[in-house]
Amino acid sequence: MYISIIIPTFNRADLLASTINSIFSKSTSSVVFEVIVIDNGSTDTTKEVCSTYEKKHSNFSYFFDATPGLLTGRHKGAEEAKGEILTFIDDDVIVSSEWLQTIADTMYNKPNIMFLTGPNLPLYESYPPEWLNYFWSNNEYGKECGWLSLIDFGTTIQEIHPRYVWGLNYTIRKTAFEQLGGFHPDNISKAFQHFQGDGESGLCIKGVEQNMKALYHPGAMVYHQIPNTRLTYEYFDNRAYYQGVCDSYTNFRKQEGLYKKIANSNPRNLFGRVKNIVSYKLQKIKNSYNKKETIPNEIQLLFQRFEQKRIEGYNFHQQAFTQNNDVREWVLKQDYFNYQLPSTKI
Repeated sequence: MYISIIIPTFNRADLLASTINSIFSKSTSSVVFEVIVIDNGSTDTTKEVCSTYEKKHSNFSYFFDATPGLLTGRHKGAEEAKGEILTFIDDDVIVSSEWLQTIADTMYNKPNIMFLTGPNLPLYESYPPEWLNYFWSNNEYGKECGWLSLIDFGTTIQEIHPRYVWGLNYTIRKTAFEQLGGFHPDNISKAFQHFQGDGESGLCIKGVEQNMKALYHPGAMVYHQIPNTRLTYEYFDNRAYYQGVCDSYTNFRKQEGLYKKIANSNPRNLFGRVKNIVSYKLQKIKNSYNKKETIPNEIQLLFQRFEQKRIEGYNFHQQAFTQNNDVREWVLKQDYFNYQLPSTKI
């Protein structure tokens, strides 16, 4: 079984090196794999860093494609991949010692599993602020902090809803990836924010419609490096605004019948961009704590602040869709294997 590990990257050479080192230092001879880095237009030393790995490892490849957005790295990487298993990770994760072997064993021994993930645990640059505790919530499998793409569903192997297979630690069979039409737009630069989509959640929705199964395996663990810049109100403001754009995109596709199983449902409750729009609802957070415990007023104000940002993002995208034909055509595409953006900027 051949595993293609695909790493989209942009201007994070130092973090990328840590990610690549963690893969090669923990790989075993029993797993056949390749590492593919797609550079999304970096201006730092990313190319030079990758050049050193190309010289050392015959199973390492570097490609440059500056088309804006995470979709570029994901689809260009899938296009170049030789493996029947596609594993997408972010350029700021450290993989655990069992990660690669777990992916290989699980996907080989469980042919009915189409999606696989594991714990996405935090590796903070410094001790996180106390207010962050309120942005974790409980679900039927364990706990999550969608704001920072973190999940911890414990030490038990369990089948999960595909919505919890998040892009920083995302394994899918190539046949399923192609059958479902690939990813949707994600992490678009500010100038092209109106072309943002619902990323891997779009794949999740399509996978659920075809009854594809997802598995959580504690051995497929990664550590997500979280700098201090992500532990600020300003970062959460931006994250919430971006979430609003994603919500609008999902709703338009729902209205047009492109998401058939949620055509008459609230996509937040079933699928959402569940990293994690439900957490914007204060009641969800309250339910994660002892009923006798009162959430401090300053935390409630924070949620109100971030919800307002989400609404701003939602309204921005709604207006762009209404006024811009390029946006309408982009949102309603069947798939994004041709990931070239229209030229219209904000």
